[in-house]
Amino acid sequence: MNELTECPKCLSDELLISDNENTVICSDCGVIKKDGAWLIAKELKTEVTA
Repeated sequence: MNELTECPKCLSDELLISDNENTVICSDCGVIKKDGAWLIAKELKTEVTA
């Protein structure tokens, strides 16, 4: 696994890495990296017109 130094979303260096290094969780914003893919939730903005 690549050496992680900071979260891609909030740039925090407070990362929790599992023993098998397959899962990483940012302790500041909660972003999760699972099996090599960052799971970043983005806020959806919808507009309703009548």
